[in-house]
Amino acid sequence: MVLSLGHGAPLTRSLCAACVLAWVAQSLAAEVGDLPGLNGLGAGRALTALFGLKAGALGAGALWQPFSYVFLHGGWAHLAANLFGLWVTGSALEAALGARRVAWLFAFGAVAGACGFLATLAWDPRLPTGMACLGASAVVAACLGAATALEPRARVVLWVAVLPIPLRAIWLLPLVLGLATCEALWWPLTTAYGAHLGGFLAGLAFGASAGKNL
Repeated sequence: MVLSLGHGAPLTRSLCAACVLAWVAQSLAAEVGDLPGLNGLGAGRALTALFGLKAGALGAGALWQPFSYVFLHGGWAHLAANLFGLWVTGSALEAALGARRVAWLFAFGAVAGACGFLATLAWDPRLPTGMACLGASAVVAACLGAATALEPRARVVLWVAVLPIPLRAIWLLPLVLGLATCEALWWPLTTAYGAHLGGFLAGLAFGASAGKNL
């Protein structure tokens, strides 16, 4: 099996489109003032509170949040970076594995990322308990993990800003783990490092399992 960029990838396109539509909804909601019945909570913050991942809301029964947080983003740069990562990695895996398997990977990565984020909230005293997790980066990390396990010797291109760096897929393992460590040490309040790590480890497990069935 050779991982290559897929030109069809309808599932990946659909996820990217859903993220864009969610961002449009977030942008429109941010322009709306306080709404009746929300106790002074603006529509934008209400949208994040309802669909972003928050430990308190999840404990109160918002069981959709381990999936819905993937579609919301904290800014246009955050959205653009995740869309690029989703398209490059998701479409390649969809071409190699098919849409059905990649749908399971997306869901598995989202839930594992949610579990990783909630675990860091529980043990890292630097993180406020009301902190919310937003974005598709856990799914991107899951795709990277799956690609690493499926084809460790495959040549991939890692984009650092606008600089393409070719390397073997196996090098994604220390790079992603190292990045998660740096996030935990220096940027714990601005990066959901637990979600990234959880998604990547889930992708490794998924890729190892899927590779046995190819």
